Order: sequence, then structure tokens, then C-alpha cells
Amino acid sequence: MLWCDDEKKFVNAGEPQTRLDDPCLQGLTIEPGEVVSRIDKARGKGGRLDLTGIGLTKVPDEVWTLTDLTDLQLSNNKITRIPDDVGNLTELERLGLAGNRLTEIPEGIGGCECLEGLWAHGNLIGRVPDAIGRCERLRHLMLAGNRIRELPASLGDCKYLEELSVPGNRLKSLPETIGGAYMLRVIDVHGNRIARLPDSIARLKSLEELSAQGNCLTSIPDDVGEMRRLVRLNVAENKLSSLPKGLGDAAMMTTLWCYGNPELRSLPMSLAKNVSLKSVWCEGCDALEGDGVRELVEALPTRKGGKGGATIGLDLAQCTRAGLKIRPATTLDANAAGGLACDHPHVAVSEMPGAAESSRGGADSRRVEMPGGYSRGYFKHVRWTEGADAPVLIVAFGSAPGVPNWGGLLRKLRRDLLARGVACAGGAGPDAAAAVEAAAVGFDVLYVADVARSWYHGEGIGPGGTASNDEAERTWREGIGRVAGRYARVLNLGDSMGASASLLFADVADHAIAFCPQVDLVSASIRPGRSARWMRHYRRALVSAVDRAVSGRGGSGRGRSRVEIHSGTWEHDLAQADFVPDAIGRDRIDAEGLALEVVLHPVDNHRLALALEEGDELLPMVRKAYHEQLAAARGGDEAGGREGGDGTRAPLSGASDAKGADAISLKSFKPGVRLPN
Repeated sequence: MLWCDDEKKFVNAGEPQTRLDDPCLQGLTIEPGEVVSRIDKARGKGGRLDLTGIGLTKVPDEVWTLTDLTDLQLSNNKITRIPDDVGNLTELERLGLAGNRLTEIPEGIGGCECLEGLWAHGNLIGRVPDAIGRCERLRHLMLAGNRIRELPASLGDCKYLEELSVPGNRLKSLPETIGGAYMLRVIDVHGNRIARLPDSIARLKSLEELSAQGNCLTSIPDDVGEMRRLVRLNVAENKLSSLPKGLGDAAMMTTLWCYGNPELRSLPMSLAKNVSLKSVWCEGCDALEGDGVRELVEALPTRKGGKGGATIGLDLAQCTRAGLKIRPATTLDANAAGGLACDHPHVAVSEMPGAAESSRGGADSRRVEMPGGYSRGYFKHVRWTEGADAPVLIVAFGSAPGVPNWGGLLRKLRRDLLARGVACAGGAGPDAAAAVEAAAVGFDVLYVADVARSWYHGEGIGPGGTASNDEAERTWREGIGRVAGRYARVLNLGDSMGASASLLFADVADHAIAFCPQVDLVSASIRPGRSARWMRHYRRALVSAVDRAVSGRGGSGRGRSRVEIHSGTWEHDLAQADFVPDAIGRDRIDAEGLALEVVLHPVDNHRLALALEEGDELLPMVRKAYHEQLAAARGGDEAGGREGGDGTRAPLSGASDAKGADAISLKSFKPGVRLPN
């Protein structure tokens, strides 16, 4: 040991020192000296080292000698291997490995006795070592988007584990020992191949959320109802034929998703006794017996004033079998998401079109069958008016959690349009007329969700290679196109993975809005566990779709479409957003007047859409886009922002020059955006 004047302590003279000419420091996005400086500053008790997103292919050996390190962030690099020497970091509490090219977690991880959080999503990890069970303080294990086929039995030894996230992998089961991790609050295993859940899962008395959507489940444990803290249970898109009779005994359960189980015959009557229950979504369960559905609906308690308590989501076919009366919705129907309502206050009614739907709207298929025979996608169609299509269809793409989202915002938009219509009834001028018409004709919504976390593309496994990916994409495109083709105008919406889908299918829309998409998945922090070849193929497909959309070569007869990519100031998201105009060519965009724009907001994180909604900025943006499309459907393309009468791009409207029904609200709407000159 030698005394170090700088550190004021004895140090091991044999510790390796990273040299500026070390091969692993060459070709990075920062200078080698900056890496060495960060390593030096991380020395000492409680040290933190951030080497995120600098292009590393190998971690400098010196890092594994920093035994006092508590936080090590190596995400968004090109690292292919973490050595067993990681076990030297006995004080390490947080380890970030997401978005690399790792194929395994080393056995040495068991030496990290103080580890509380491991983030390794978006890699190529095929196995988790038994040694993970020695990380007794582990609280968060995040492994989404990998290639994991099984989890070790030692996971049950992680007594403090609170969150287990392994969606989008290749799991066929969970270890029976999982019941030993009795502090678990969240388990997310959606988009795997799990055929059954272990009985021991019912022993997890602290579990609040269980998401097993998009698996191959044929049953769930009978004792799930004894999980007194369970709040949200998602078993949608499986092969369930029944649910436990005592499921409603889960006293704190507020939400149950069981839609898309075509063999599910009944819902447990115990749900009617659950006073915490707020919603049950069971559309697309073709085998549900009508008498049982009606009995449950009538047994659900009604709150004071005649208002409904829990909402139960049913499709038209289920309502018909149950003998429930369907009628046009009014402003008094709180549960109505579209133009249909039920006389019973608990019921929310929707249609369930799918990839095999006829040209006019049957309900023969609600799910997308991908190559290989797996059902990996979900469609839900909500119409404004019974028996008629609105002029505008909004296609709302779900993000990586695999459930339909945007529902809350679009319900707000519906209420907003109806309220404006009432307020402007009898008014004079084009603004009032536009508001009244919008309330009358409204918009329809097609909710689309990829439950396999495959970015609405192929799964990249099995025979066929990229050909199977193309086939899967065509399946999605045909399912969307069969519905979208009926409408005068189509508006795409998506956030994160859903934003990528908004761009991937921009050529079937007139206007695509994408919030923080992943475009170049090779460099993205959120991505599926696919090969670099798969990711490059996806990037080319997405850019090609946007190119076809904005240049009017989409083949859907919609002409030149408009594409907006919204990003916050986080450098990673902005780089992903800029990739599209860079790939198409900014000079070409200007020369040809293509309606492709990146819009920047002063939000420094990935949850941009949520931040905009919380700031009351998202609704005006979507409402404005809707009004433009409605105007185009009624008065020609030059009113809708697709292209002007002379074939050039129509200018975007900002807060200062808004017209029509949005004029009043947008004068006070000041989003942090880059507006055109």
C-alpha cells in the first residue's frame, strides 16, 4: 500500500490506471481524457460514475477496482460483455446496463451484496444467473426487451425485491419459488410465452400490480383473490377459459383487464361485491355467455344519484348476447367513449375490428395473428355516432406497456368538442359553425396495441428472417388499413413505441404525430431484444414509410401527408427525432416542400406527452390537428395542412395565427416549439 496525497488515503499500488491511449477509449463521443477524469472523480466512498451513451465497446478495467462505487451507469453503449470482476464492487447500489449488446449477466453479479437496482433492458440477454439470488438487497430488476427463456429459482431468495420487469422476452414459465420474494409489489411479464403462473404467486401479499397480458395462459391460480393489496390485474390477450370465482375478493383491486380471451366463458360474480372496483375490460371475449354478463352487470352496485359505480367494457356482440339495450350516446352518458351507450350505467360499449375484418365493419377478428400463429396485437374501434363513420379517424397506437392508451385524452377531447358545440349553438360566424359541426360529426378512434413489445414489426426469430418481419408489418398495415380506408381523413397519434408506430404507418394517414419515437433502435435506450440486423431493417422500413407519406407515394390515395415528430430536450430523444429528416434529407425536404418537422419542447425527459398533458398543452395540440383534418374532409386539402392547392406544403398554424374553432384557446396556448418562419 502507498500513501496518496490527492486522496488522503492508502491505495493499492497494483491497481490498473487507465491510459489515454487505451484502445477501449478510442473512437468515443467524448475525449479519452474526459473518461479518465470521470473515473478519477468516482474514487472514494459513495462514488458515482456515469459513462452513459459515449460509445463504449468495453468498460475500462480500472472501473472494476473502484470498490467504494455506489452508482455505475453504462447504459446506451455498445458493450458486449461485463466481466465477473463486477463482483468486486461490493458497495454498488445501482447498476445501469440498458441499451447495450450484452448476451448474459455475469455470475460475478452475486458479489454485489449491496445492489438495489439493476437496469438491463434492451439487450440480448438469454439467461439470468443463479448468483442473482445472492443480491439480497435487490429491489428493482428491470430486464424488458431481452431474450430470456427462464428465470432462476434463486430469485425467490431476493427477499427485498419490489419490482420485477421482464416483458418482451421468451419466458415460458416463472419459477415456483417466486412466492419467496414476498416484498414484490409489481410483476410485469407481458408479451412472453407463459402458459401458467405458479401457484406460489398468490402468496405475494404485497403485490399491487400483475401484468401478464399477451401470453399463453389457460388459467390463473385460484387463490389470486386472496392477494389483498392487488390493485391492477392484466391478463388480457391470453387463452383463458375462466377466472377464479373468488377474484373479486381481492379487496383493493380497481382494474381488471381480461379482454381478448376468445375462450373466456364467464366473469366471476364476486366482482360485483368488490367496492374498490372501478373498471373491468372484457371486449373481444367471444365465448362470454350473455346471461352471465347480464347478471353481473345488474349486480354491480350503483352509487348515489343513479350514477354507475364500476365500468364494464363490452363489445357490441357481447351486449347483444346479454340482451342489453344499445342506443346513441348523449352528453349525460359518463361511460360513453364514442357514439354508443347502454341503458345500464355501468356499461361502456365499443366495436372490435381486426385484421380479418370485412370492408364494412364486422367483428370476426379482434386480434392480429403474426407469422408463427401467435396473437400479438389488439384493435378496438370506438365510433362517435351509431351506424355511421365520422369524417376523421384517429388511430391511437399503444406504447411499450402493451395496453391501449390515449383513451383518457381522447375522452377529454370528446367532452371538449361537445361542450364547445353546445356553447356555440345559435352563434354567428364560421368559428361557431365549425364548433357546432365538430360536435355533431366528431371523430372515431381505432385503438391499436402491440402486446408483444415488437415495435409493431416482426419478432425476428424463427425461419424467414427479415421476410417474416415484413409479413408481420404487412399484417399490421392491413388491419389498420381496412378500417382507415373507410375514412376521409386519418390522424395518427403515438408516444414512445407507439410514436414509432405512428411513423411506421404514416403512409396510411393524412397526419402523423409522434412523441419521442424510437427510430434508430441500435442507439435507442428503449428497444426490443433483437439483432442489429433486425433493428437496421426496422429503421429502413420506418424511414421509407415516412418518405412515402410526405411525398405522396403511400399507395392509399391520400396524397402528401404531414408528419410531426415531437421531442423534449433530452439529447437521446432529440437525436432519435432528428434521424428521420436527416435520413430523408433536409435539403430535399426544403426543396420539395415536404411536410416533415421536428418540434422541440422544453421538457428534459422521455415522458413528453405526459408532461404536456399535465401542463394542459396536449389537448389543444390534438384538438387543433383534428380541426385541420375535419376542415380538409369538408373543404379540400388546402384547409387540412396536407398540401396547398398549388401542390406545395401548407404552412403550420401557430398560437399567433390560429383560425377557426381553436382561435380563442390557442391565443393563450404557448408550447415551447420551433415554429416555421
